Amino acid sequence: MSNQIQQKTILFTIGRAGYPVTRCIHLAKLLASHRILFAAPVKQTVVLQTLDQKGFAPLSYARKADLKALLEEYEPDVVISDGCDTDIDEGKLLSSLVPVTLHFDDFGEGGKTATRVVQSLYREDREPVPSHYVTGPSGFVVPDELEPYANSGLKQVTTLPLPHVVVTFADDDADNLSYRTLRHLLHLQIPLAITVALHSSYHHSRDDLKLMALGRKQSRIVECDDPIQLISESDLVICDASFTPYYVAVIGKPCIVIAEDEKEAQQAFPRESNGFIYLGLGRKLKQSHLQNAVMETILHPKRSLRAVKKQLALKLPLNNLNMQQFLERTIQEEAREITK
Repeated sequence: MSNQIQQKTILFTIGRAGYPVTRCIHLAKLLASHRILFAAPVKQTVVLQTLDQKGFAPLSYARKADLKALLEEYEPDVVISDGCDTDIDEGKLLSSLVPVTLHFDDFGEGGKTATRVVQSLYREDREPVPSHYVTGPSGFVVPDELEPYANSGLKQVTTLPLPHVVVTFADDDADNLSYRTLRHLLHLQIPLAITVALHSSYHHSRDDLKLMALGRKQSRIVECDDPIQLISESDLVICDASFTPYYVAVIGKPCIVIAEDEKEAQQAFPRESNGFIYLGLGRKLKQSHLQNAVMETILHPKRSLRAVKKQLALKLPLNNLNMQQFLERTIQEEAREITK
């Protein structure tokens, strides 16, 4: 009987594709003893397709009124929201209809009404965050496909005769940092193998990149939504300041981080203290700064090793068990508060 009382209906609402979908799917596995439902806005076709391919038969909604109808029909005990900045009205809607609301990486006003907000894309805010916010690397959940690569960066596995630089920027790469980074790398006077991984939603000219890559024999452009294996085979990663640095830190690789936009530029995780070389906002990036950072990494292996050890010292693979315990504790404790 006690198991029936403890089991909850948990509804995941996912606001965008990419890592938020991956995280929610893994959280669902961690919470498999409960009844799990998924929902996403109808405009998020990639999210819905991904969930459908995984066999989850997701629900969809077009407006807040439709979301309200779903909440009233399925009466979830818990809503876990990921991949969106909720406004105050949406936050109040969720909290008024659902006993426990957990928001992941929500920088909207709606987070203020949530039971808990978990920020893995946390910022170095000078003002204290509300007490129900949990900020820091603990919010990054390690997906199944990444686990086999954990801590593999210290193993010397050289797949190419030259230092291998992997360039990977998330999603549509609005400012075309893939192109800018490759152009800067090609001007370096040291031999490198360069792989530029383009996400399927990359909306700039692929032909321009491929033409430029012809200028160096060991350069290639690949289509890749999941760069985990490429990262594991690299000697240096150049990437965005969003979730990719977390993937790098699980594996353990020298990494140069370039922010794709102002929002990414505020992220506190991919900094020197955690083993990254942070070069700031991509559209302001100077060629000399990137080239110097690459040279320092390639020519000073001991410095790179120290950086990798900082990443691995974070022990991110332990996050999953800790997150499972945190979620179960939050769900049960809040449920007891409500029944008092």
